[in-house]
Amino acid sequence: MLARIMKYLAIGFLSINYSWAIGPDDSSITEPPPTLYTGFEQLLDDDKTLVLEELIDLDENIKRIALYHNGDRLHRLIPKQVHQMIENKLMGRLIESGRFEVIQCIECRTTKVEMSADELKISQAAEDNQQLRALSKQVRADAFMFWNASVHDNKFTINLRLISGSNNELVWLKEYSKRTTKEAEEMDFSTVQYELIVGAWGVEGTRKSSTGGSDAELSGVTALGFRRRESMSINEHIEYTLGFEYFRNYSNTDLFDLSGYNLEGRIIAGIPTLDEIIKTNVYLGIGQSFYNNANSLVFRFGFEFPFFTDGFMNFGVVYMQETDVEWKTDDDYEEDGTFGGASYDLTLGVRF
Repeated sequence: MLARIMKYLAIGFLSINYSWAIGPDDSSITEPPPTLYTGFEQLLDDDKTLVLEELIDLDENIKRIALYHNGDRLHRLIPKQVHQMIENKLMGRLIESGRFEVIQCIECRTTKVEMSADELKISQAAEDNQQLRALSKQVRADAFMFWNASVHDNKFTINLRLISGSNNELVWLKEYSKRTTKEAEEMDFSTVQYELIVGAWGVEGTRKSSTGGSDAELSGVTALGFRRRESMSINEHIEYTLGFEYFRNYSNTDLFDLSGYNLEGRIIAGIPTLDEIIKTNVYLGIGQSFYNNANSLVFRFGFEFPFFTDGFMNFGVVYMQETDVEWKTDDDYEEDGTFGGASYDLTLGVRF
């Protein structure tokens, strides 16, 4: 059920972006059939796309290239986030081929909007050969890989043209296409995994002495849980989890009998710049916990790191609003006390 809801929300989000991009009065543009755009991901993940054998015979002087989208960025028929996914995957495939050094070209993504003589003029970074040569010198690129993407009747097409930055000659031309079905797109739109976790929260509890002695303190609880984790192909760096955790204290059990559960939703974002060192994610979660005739919101923030093949570790902080709770009966201590606060959040888990 959760997967279906998230899928429909994503489809709706894409539709909103599409409607905003083309504008309500642009009758010359025909809306493409509804699609989840996973065909582009399938196409760019194919081992036959942008292989070294297709690029090895190119001019050896072309060593440094920049990607350049030559479509209309203001009236795109494909949502912005899909364009970003395509460009990122194209860059990844070109880098993996080992043939070129691929650079980020911010100028290549610029759309110029100017008002002159009561006329609105929209132009790209390079409008003619001379401007393209100047842009080549500015970004220090030997060539530009022009690309464009389109989809029609579930056929996904990516066109590539390699243009020399020195003389504007067409060096290489290629078209990749793939036809898929709506059912296949829905299957590839999201990836679901499940996680078993064990963790420690340093949240503290207290109860006062009724005999004038020292107050008793509880320093942390152990959590055991299960999570459903989902990622969407439209943005491979964002994931979501919905989890259930049972927590209780295993220390000082003669005075404290804390036990409860936490229902939590979490957003996890990748940090691609750290992938070469260690794959790192940052997470933000919010949940509702119930324990010892009390309840509290739970806020969690931290970092996730890989651990072996299917394992992971979380290092972060957890905050629970301090609440009044009831403890087990003891002649030397009051039954009422408190539990909550901010402390460490350590988790070890495995995915399957």
